[in-house]
Amino acid sequence: MWKYVATYLASEGIETILVGGAVVAIYSDGLYRSGDLDLVLKSTLSMHLHEAMKKIGFVCDRSRHYRHPDCDHLIIDFASPPAAIGDDYKIIPDSKRSMGN
Repeated sequence: MWKYVATYLASEGIETILVGGAVVAIYSDGLYRSGDLDLVLKSTLSMHLHEAMKKIGFVCDRSRHYRHPDCDHLIIDFASPPAAIGDDYKIIPDSKRSMGN
């Protein structure tokens, strides 16, 4: 779901960075499971984020939490930039190619 959402948002000009437990799940080959997808916006909150998420079927259930009715158990949570680990803001995100690449 992360790749689908991130790829779609990028096509709408909204760049994101996946952080948190979902990253641990990817790098541990599923040994860890997360109940949400935490995405940090690469720039300030996009005014059309809500509309973009709505176009692909997501509903905002709080100010920054989105759910899809077909996958109600997984929350997508958007955080404001910058990406950081504690007080360390000099984070260089790893890249993963999106769908089909």
